[in-house]
Amino acid sequence: MGKPRWARLDYWMRTLHLYTGLFLVPWMMVYAVSAFCLNHSSWFTEGLQLTQKWETLREVEFTPGSELPQTREEQAAAILRHVDLDGPHQIVGTPSASEMVVIRYSVTGHYRVTWQPSRSRVVVARFQPASAYSVINALHFQHRYRPYFAHLAWAIVVDATALSTVFWVISGIYLWARQRSQRLLGGICLIAGLVLFTVLAILLCR
Repeated sequence: MGKPRWARLDYWMRTLHLYTGLFLVPWMMVYAVSAFCLNHSSWFTEGLQLTQKWETLREVEFTPGSELPQTREEQAAAILRHVDLDGPHQIVGTPSASEMVVIRYSVTGHYRVTWQPSRSRVVVARFQPASAYSVINALHFQHRYRPYFAHLAWAIVVDATALSTVFWVISGIYLWARQRSQRLLGGICLIAGLVLFTVLAILLCR
């Protein structure tokens, strides 16, 4: 009875390890490539001159009347709708009587929408230029559950990726332990990795 039970567990470990890995290939590639880019950011920002900066796109007149919502969050949403940028956003800092700044998120370059009530103006700027480097880095840091389909779905997959990574570690150790011929070499690799991680973590905490 022992062998069939272990055989079933082996089967499910291998199957889940394989198919979750295949499903999450795009996300793992994004995190792998973007991590390399972040580790060598000077190659791209200085060498390829891909440094981004805010560029003003347009100024739009905005003179709301009594219909303007009272809460800051509702006001921000109304401003974004006025400039046709309705979507996931965040108010920057504490709005004042003279200015409200809203960041409208986009992986091809965030928008900075500034409402200046005294001028009856909304100034729209964007973080530019967009490039494959900036997009993949933006995808790397894409997070949080926001009430928009793409952002919500991405957040769910990020959680699935995190949980799957933990499972891959556990299932990988299990599958290694089940292979008697690989236990010595695998054990050396496992211990070496743990020791190196511990030493570097301690040094980085100093």
